[in-house]
Amino acid sequence: MARFFKSVNKGSVQLDVFYGWDIDVKEWFIDIKMTGFSGGNLTQWFDSEKNYKKTLKNILV
Repeated sequence: MARFFKSVNKGSVQLDVFYGWDIDVKEWFIDIKMTGFSGGNLTQWFDSEKNYKKTLKNILV
């Protein structure tokens, strides 16, 4: 799995964003969790690279 990481500050919330291409599932994914918390990840799967990049751009800004 190609996985990338970026820490993003959204106002008063710090997010850890993992994203990339899953070679097993063969779909793009974005996995978000709050920094310092062990559970509660939000994962979104994309079958379109265009939708994946559009959503990722909104999150990383």
